[in-house]
Amino acid sequence: MLAMNYRGPYRVRLDHKPHPEILHPQDAIVRVTRSCICGSDLHLYHGLVPDTRVGSTFGHEFVGIVEEIGPDVTKIKVGDQVLVPFNVACGECVFCKQEMYGNCNESNSQSTAIGSIFGYSHTAGGYDGGQAEYARVPYANVGPTVIPPDMDPDDAVLLTDVVPTGYQAAEMAGIQKGDTVVVFGAGPVGIMAAKCAWLFGAGRVIVIDHVEYRLEFVRNYAQCEAYNFESLEDPVLFIKKTTDWLGADVC
Repeated sequence: MLAMNYRGPYRVRLDHKPHPEILHPQDAIVRVTRSCICGSDLHLYHGLVPDTRVGSTFGHEFVGIVEEIGPDVTKIKVGDQVLVPFNVACGECVFCKQEMYGNCNESNSQSTAIGSIFGYSHTAGGYDGGQAEYARVPYANVGPTVIPPDMDPDDAVLLTDVVPTGYQAAEMAGIQKGDTVVVFGAGPVGIMAAKCAWLFGAGRVIVIDHVEYRLEFVRNYAQCEAYNFESLEDPVLFIKKTTDWLGADVC
C-alpha cells in the first residue's frame, strides 16, 4: 500500500509499505478514505518529538471503511464507515475507566506519562497513523465509531480531533452565560473553539489573528467578531475599550 513515510527531520515521502495485518483479536483494518494533516504533525516533521523513528507513518485524524476485524471485535463490522479518534485506548485500565483515554496505560508499554496516539512517535506508542491507504486500529471495540449514513465523511473527519479539541478548550474555559470570550488564533482549533463558545452560552465571541483569509472564514463560520492584530496599535487595549473597559471574561 502507499503511505506517508518519515525519513528524518524535514524529510517525508510517499512510499510502498506492507499492508497492515490483524495482530490482536481486538484489531480492525480500516481502508482510509479521509485523512488530515494536523498542525501538531509539524512537530514530528521538524524532529521535535522524541523517538520519532524513520519509517513511521503520521496521521491521527482519519475516517474509513472497515475491511477486516479480529475475532473479538463486536462494536463494528466489515463494511462500516467509521471515524477513528486519535487516542489508542484499551477501555479497561484505571484511566480508561475514568474516561481519561489519553492516559491509557495498557496501549503504551513504553511510557508511564502518556497514552498512545496514532502516528505520533514511539513515545506515544509507535502506532502507524492514517496518512496511508490502510491502517491497523487496535482496541476496535473502544475507539472507532460508526458514522451515521446521513453524515458527510468530510464532516466526520473533523470529529477525530479538531472539533473535540476546540470543544474541550471552550469547556475547560468555564464559560458562563453572557460571557465575552476572546480566542487568540484563527487556525482550525481556534475556529472550532470560537464556534463552540456559543454552545456554552457566550454572549460575545472575539477572535484575534493576523491571517486575513482565516479571519474572514471565522467571521462567517462562527458568526463572531474577528480582528487583525497587525491593524491594532495594542490588542489588549482594544479589547478593553470594546468591552467598556471590563476586558474579556474568558480567553
